Amino acid sequence: MEHLAKKLTEYILKKGIITEESFEIYQYGFQCFLELSASTICSIVIALFLGMISECIFFFLLFIPMRSFGGGLHMKTYFACFIGSCLILSATLLAVKYVTMPVPIAFALYIFTAIMILFIGPVDHPNREVDANDNLTFVKRTHFTMLISLILALFFVFTRNTRYMFLQAIVFTFIFITSLIGRLIYKHP
Repeated sequence: MEHLAKKLTEYILKKGIITEESFEIYQYGFQCFLELSASTICSIVIALFLGMISECIFFFLLFIPMRSFGGGLHMKTYFACFIGSCLILSATLLAVKYVTMPVPIAFALYIFTAIMILFIGPVDHPNREVDANDNLTFVKRTHFTMLISLILALFFVFTRNTRYMFLQAIVFTFIFITSLIGRLIYKHP
């Protein structure tokens, strides 16, 4: 992606659309756009192939804010992150499609992993330093996301929605695992 972003940036530089001074900014922007686009397209393809668009959307409504604000394990390259993300999404959707877990057990798993995520706390990556003020903001946003997820979980329990309660439990299990691994690797106090 970096190579393609560089080529695109060189092209618009040659056309006189940008200046040499802004080259790195545009290259970074192109790279982020290309990476996000590739991930989004791949996720949509996976969801369409499995016939699980609504489950995929729900997955990302929980997963993205929790990982964004809670941190955790980060891969060293975009390709590794891309493969890992596709595997987590695929494993989650396949589990929801082919495995049934009773609502009380899925809810218990969700509660356990949610408590463990709160216990672990935000996990900062060494390449993204966060000051105390930023960390407090991330904690508040994580807690808000957790509150919304708890309301959803209670709704799924009361409506006996096995599929989405199980999906939520799996999402939080993956978030817990990546947070725990990140905490162990980055050795934060």
